[in-house]
Amino acid sequence: MKTQVIIIFAVLLGLTACSDSNQMRDVPIAMRDGINLYADVYIPDEKGPFPVILSRVPYGTQSDYILQPFYGKYFTDRGYVYVSQNVRGKFGSEGVFTAYVEGQEIPDAYDTVEWIDNQSWSNGNVGVMGESYYGYTSLMAAVSGHPAVKAISPANITLAREKQSLDGVFPIQASGLWTLNMDDIVNGEYQDTGSLDLYHLPMITLGSDNDMRDNLWRERIEGYSKNPSELRKQAIDEYQKIKVPALHFGGWYDTFTRGSIAVWNGVKKYSTNTDARNKQWLIMGPWDHDSMSVHIADIMPSTKIGKRDFGKNAVNTYGESITEFFDYFLKGKDNGFIDSKRIQYFNIGENNWREADEWPPASVETQSYYLSANNKLSKNSPDQNSVSNYKYNPSNPITITEGTNVWQRSAEMRDRSILLERDDVITFETEELNTDTEITGNIILELFASSSAIDTDFTAAIVDVYPDGYSLLIQEGILRASHRNKNEKPSHINPHEVYQFDIDLWATSYVVPKGHKLRLEVSSSNFPRFARNLNNGEPIGLSNDIVIAEQKIYYGKEYPSKILLPINK
Repeated sequence: MKTQVIIIFAVLLGLTACSDSNQMRDVPIAMRDGINLYADVYIPDEKGPFPVILSRVPYGTQSDYILQPFYGKYFTDRGYVYVSQNVRGKFGSEGVFTAYVEGQEIPDAYDTVEWIDNQSWSNGNVGVMGESYYGYTSLMAAVSGHPAVKAISPANITLAREKQSLDGVFPIQASGLWTLNMDDIVNGEYQDTGSLDLYHLPMITLGSDNDMRDNLWRERIEGYSKNPSELRKQAIDEYQKIKVPALHFGGWYDTFTRGSIAVWNGVKKYSTNTDARNKQWLIMGPWDHDSMSVHIADIMPSTKIGKRDFGKNAVNTYGESITEFFDYFLKGKDNGFIDSKRIQYFNIGENNWREADEWPPASVETQSYYLSANNKLSKNSPDQNSVSNYKYNPSNPITITEGTNVWQRSAEMRDRSILLERDDVITFETEELNTDTEITGNIILELFASSSAIDTDFTAAIVDVYPDGYSLLIQEGILRASHRNKNEKPSHINPHEVYQFDIDLWATSYVVPKGHKLRLEVSSSNFPRFARNLNNGEPIGLSNDIVIAEQKIYYGKEYPSKILLPINK
């Protein structure tokens, strides 16, 4: 369906592939270890040399799925050479593909840019762009330090090191099944994961027990047992090496929402190049992962999520933005891009774009909403102590995302009121709001809780409750108890001991209308978006022993559990 939509939009907008006269197919580019990676090269009809835009993709250079031929025409029409390269081990490129491995993607990016720099049609100014995995290869091109890389534009991605330390949980849909899809032969065939039983235990044998290649799957699961503090240090090292201007893109409903903001902020904070730190831009829109794929067409397949319509202003302007960015840094055009605000973000509710120089914007103030007796969510700190209990049975997890496509969250968002029927979801709700309430920034839940298990998960979601009871997700988060100290080595908890768990519910810009309510949902699973914690304390994916956990949520004077909402006044 997605491919069909993209093709239709591309045809309507006149985005057709370049003619053979200015396209070179399957050009071999030799890497330092002697293997060849193959690329398609699109060259303008005019006399060169030209600045060059590079995308290094794992999905095929002729794939309509990622619009590569259309990108070729788009950029050649604007005076750029466009190079689309199959990464190592994909679609005819030699070697073995290993996902998110810096030792592979950094030297391959460097050697590719070196080859581009030596071509007669190149003027020595190279920009690198892409979303998702090829957003990652864009980052690695900057990390490589090749002097010809003058600017990058990564979208919907984070650094692998931070991806592997996602608060101790394993995103089985986004991170896991993707690796099983991608663990293919050199010719680029994909494995079908649609019929897999995601309840399979032990999780690490899901692929092999279904006669699938699973090297990447196993590597990814084993990576989640690493020390997050060490992974964080490695991420900072990569931020330090990014020394070029960057235009970052992300979506409020993307699986990498947090990552897109983290990369922008990480480079701005840690790059060793002062000039680069000051030249990081971020655009956050009301998009999921897949709706970003049509941004070169400046159109979205849908502007709705549940009952909420974003309106015409939600239409993606990626093409215009990225062209202005590359024109400034690769062509030296005085188009005013350098003076644009460092952040542009879409507000859901007002349905307009806003600008800021920092995140969250300076106008935002943190407001505490306390968990209170009688399932209330209140601005007032409660005087009495309370506790709520529930059992978390990994055999019967919360399945609000089951059967949905994690890449198309906004298109498939469900009414969350069905969770009120479960006894393993504890909810806290405000009174009807007497004014529009805008949440813009990062949301954190400070939760005091205990468990009978030595390790478990706690989940949280903040929800917009309509007057008729319809409930729409604003944002959500999850934390593994053993990863409660995010800068330390994971450690088990003591059964029945009360701990403070700080759960990151990621970021948004969302207006809850007057007359609506805010609801906080607390539970211990979100399957299959995230793999189940079996409560047995064993590393992710290696066990099949299920333990039922007795969970307690504490709130009140002694244990002031509260959600910190960034309220824009």
